[in-house]
Amino acid sequence: MPAHVKIDKADVRVDTYRDTGPGGQHRNKTDSAIRITHLPTGIVVTAAEERSQHQNRAVAWDRLRTELERQAAHRAHEQVNGTRTEIIDGGRSWTWTGWRDEVKGPGGRKTSMSRALSGKLEPILG
Repeated sequence: MPAHVKIDKADVRVDTYRDTGPGGQHRNKTDSAIRITHLPTGIVVTAAEERSQHQNRAVAWDRLRTELERQAAHRAHEQVNGTRTEIIDGGRSWTWTGWRDEVKGPGGRKTSMSRALSGKLEPILG
């Protein structure tokens, strides 16, 4: 997971609003809830748990940073898996001959099924 994602403040819209629900006069009369919208990705995070707008702002920024880091990690994971899929699905054919207990890979290279199942594919990937 990336250590920290750099967030450009020009890419963010911060809104304050009055949260509704239980909490008495303070909650209903002060703009202490925060909504942060990250414009490039469309991610919206909110924080209204704390009584202070400053505390809610810090919580919302942490949530935005966490979500952006999660998405960056997901994109990196997808990229790695895409590369692996291309390698595996790259037009290779695998043949298992049961009575000989061998696997034949591209180019006619062979190895035993037990070696292939244990992950030792170097002989047939060459």
